[in-house]
Amino acid sequence: MRPFTGLHSLRVQIAVIAAASLSVAGLAVILIHDAVARMEETLLEEAEQQCRAACRELRRQFQERAAYGGEPLAGLPVSAQDLSLKGLAAAVLRSYEGVEGGFFEEGAILGYSYPTRAGEPKAQLTRWEQERLRAAVEKAQRGNEATTASAAFERDLVVLAARPAGAEGAFAWTLKRLSGVRDPVGQRRRLWLGALVLSALLGVAGIVSIWVSLRRGVAAVKGGLRRLEEDFAFRLPGVGGDFGEIAQAINEMAQRRAALEAEVRRQDRLAALGKVVAGVAHEIRNPLNSMRLTLELLARKVRKGTAEAGEVEAAIREIDRLDLILARLLAFGRPALQDRHVQDVAPILRRAMSLVQEQSRKKSVELAVELEEAGELRADVDAPQIEQVLINLLLNAIEASPPGRRVALAARREHGRLRITVADQGPGVPVEAQAHVFDAYYTTKPDGAGLGLSVSREIVATHGGDLTLAPGGAGATFLVDLPLERGS
Repeated sequence: MRPFTGLHSLRVQIAVIAAASLSVAGLAVILIHDAVARMEETLLEEAEQQCRAACRELRRQFQERAAYGGEPLAGLPVSAQDLSLKGLAAAVLRSYEGVEGGFFEEGAILGYSYPTRAGEPKAQLTRWEQERLRAAVEKAQRGNEATTASAAFERDLVVLAARPAGAEGAFAWTLKRLSGVRDPVGQRRRLWLGALVLSALLGVAGIVSIWVSLRRGVAAVKGGLRRLEEDFAFRLPGVGGDFGEIAQAINEMAQRRAALEAEVRRQDRLAALGKVVAGVAHEIRNPLNSMRLTLELLARKVRKGTAEAGEVEAAIREIDRLDLILARLLAFGRPALQDRHVQDVAPILRRAMSLVQEQSRKKSVELAVELEEAGELRADVDAPQIEQVLINLLLNAIEASPPGRRVALAARREHGRLRITVADQGPGVPVEAQAHVFDAYYTTKPDGAGLGLSVSREIVATHGGDLTLAPGGAGATFLVDLPLERGS
């Protein structure tokens, strides 16, 4: 049984699909991560620019207020300073959406304002925001320039900017909250990543499950087919899934095959029996015809008073030959060589000629025997079998010959073998029939059985020889080549 070559291909396909699923999931993770990172970077960059610009404007307004104001801020009470700076900060920060800010002096936050916030702004920064602000102010104090910083707190991303305001110990500061940026985005990212990873794992698990199911199903079907090769009565057990339908179809096919084989065996027995019957009918026809002609001739001579004992013996010999043919054909096998030994074949040829003499006389066909003169033609043959072959060939030649023509039977040694030829002067064998003349049941005669030449060829082959049709020439010439000695 040929292996399931598709199994290896299926493994490769499943591996490719699994790798593709994991690759897609990994690529999606990378893309989402990059998109989230770019979005955060963009928001941070915009917030930092806004905070720097607002902080710069606060510093400028603070410096103008200090330069053109009547009374210095330092001379005012803290509450008055806070109120004055708050108005200044509110005027500046109205142009910066979402930015809050103010001033920082001597550890205190002054002028805190958040004019673009909806509703009532809160009074002060949270403790966490204050800590981030002091850190930014300390950094600006050390660098004497504007500084920005960002930090995440709970769900918000906070951006701070601080720079010296001009007066000793005074700093302008701004702050912008990116509410719900860091945590919701991260949460959505985690959800997306989790969903993608889960879908990839589910895809891989599904592929593995399909692979296991296919492998089990294929293994079950392969094992069942191996058993079917050895035991036609075996049937595949039930298999789950689509392979169950395949197993059922194989079982139905095996059942139909068993029924067909039983029918074929029955037909073969009938055909073999028919072949035996046809062979028997064909082979006994020649002896019966010969006996009938001999007895008719004998009856005429009895009436004339010229009958001879030899003619009665000829009829008896034909009866014996008929009995031998029936015994051999009813054995249902290749003709057995029961009387094979080295002997002169000339008497066999003459006896065969004498047995078809009456058929040639009735059709006015001349019979001629041509034998090699130098010594006896001896060969290791079974005389009744070779005689049967020659009678079949001679009767076919007589039947194919027009009246007044000649049928020649010749024998000679050639290349260490005995060659017997039977040639007629009839129309010859048609070209389309030459390849089939030795096939069983093939005949061009309306009343022929198609077994004469087939049985004759089998007899000659049993002797180790060949029976062939000579190509070309007028009429038909059949060649019988026999070994002179057994095994040669």
